[in-house]
Amino acid sequence: MKGVIIELDIYSAIRTQYLEGESIRSIARSLKISRPTVKKYCEGATHPEVRKPYQREPDIITDDIKAFVLSCFKQDEDENLKKQKHTAKKIYDRLVAEKDFNGSYSSVRIAVRKLKAERTVPPQSSVPLSYAPGEAVQIDWGEATAYLDGQKTKVYKFCGRLCYSCDIFVQVYKAANEETFLEAQQLMFDFFGGIPRRVIFDNAKVAVKEGFGIYAKPQAKYFSFSSHYAFSLDFCNPASGNEKGLVENLVGYARRNFLVPVPRVADIDELNRKLWNDCISYRKKHKVEHRQNPVNVMYQEEVKFLNAIPKYRIINVNQNIVKGISNICEV
Repeated sequence: MKGVIIELDIYSAIRTQYLEGESIRSIARSLKISRPTVKKYCEGATHPEVRKPYQREPDIITDDIKAFVLSCFKQDEDENLKKQKHTAKKIYDRLVAEKDFNGSYSSVRIAVRKLKAERTVPPQSSVPLSYAPGEAVQIDWGEATAYLDGQKTKVYKFCGRLCYSCDIFVQVYKAANEETFLEAQQLMFDFFGGIPRRVIFDNAKVAVKEGFGIYAKPQAKYFSFSSHYAFSLDFCNPASGNEKGLVENLVGYARRNFLVPVPRVADIDELNRKLWNDCISYRKKHKVEHRQNPVNVMYQEEVKFLNAIPKYRIINVNQNIVKGISNICEV
C-alpha cells in the first residue's frame, strides 16, 4: 500500500532479514506484510516515520520469558535433533500462543541470541573473546584536553574498534550527548566502509533507557538508528570489562599516542582531521600483539563482510566532514 508506515521493530526485522539473504517474498510472508512494503524499506533507502502514539519500543524480557526460552533450549538438547531445533521465530510464536506474550519479535530474537551466547561461554569465564570478520564493533567514550584557538578545552573522545581486525576510529566533540553519540557512529561506519552486525556498548544513559545487559531497554532514538543501520544492540553486563576490552584499551591508547603532546589547533574540525589521519596510520602500520597478521591485512579481509551503508542518512552531518573522511580513507 502506498504511503504505509510500519513500526520500528518490523523495520528492524526487514533490514536484518534482507541483509541475511532472505528474499523479499520470504520476508513478506514471515512478517505478514506486503511485498511492496518490504521492497520499500529493505535497502534502507528511506526510514519509516515514527508516530509517537503508535511507536512500539523494544520490550524488556522478564525472568518468566527468559525461563521459557531456556526451557526451549533444554527441549532441543533432550531431543538432540540437529534439524528440528527451536528458531527465534518459533520461540516467539510459542510465547504468543502459550504465554500471551504481546511484545515484539525483535526483542525475542535478541534475547535468544544473548542467552545462547551465555550458555556457550559462562559469564564468569576469562576465556578471551573471539570474533568473525564483520561480526562486531565495540564503542566507548573517553575524555581528553586540547587547546582550541588558544583556549584549554575539555573534549569527549568517541572511540570505535572492529573486533576482528582491531581497526580503529576516533572522533572528538565538545559534548557527549545523544546527538553526538549517533553522529559519531554514522561517521564511524563511513570510516570503516560498512556496518558490523553488532555494536557492543555499556549501559550509559545516552544509549539505555532502563535495565542493563540483556534486559536493557534502548533509548527510542537509538533503537530507531540501529533499526535503520541494521545492527543489533549488545549492551554489556555490569562489571564485565572483558566484554568490551578492545575499545577500553583504545581509549587509553588514543589519549597517550594521538593527544600527547596536548594538541594546539584552530578548532575541533582540525583536531578531528588529525585524529582520522592517526587512525589511517594505525591501520597501515600497526600489528596487534598476539595477532597473526597486521591490522591492515585483517581489515582488508573484514571490510568484505561489513554490511552496506544505506542510501538514506538518518543523521544530518556537515557534508564537509563526510567528504573529509572519504578523502582521507581513499589516500
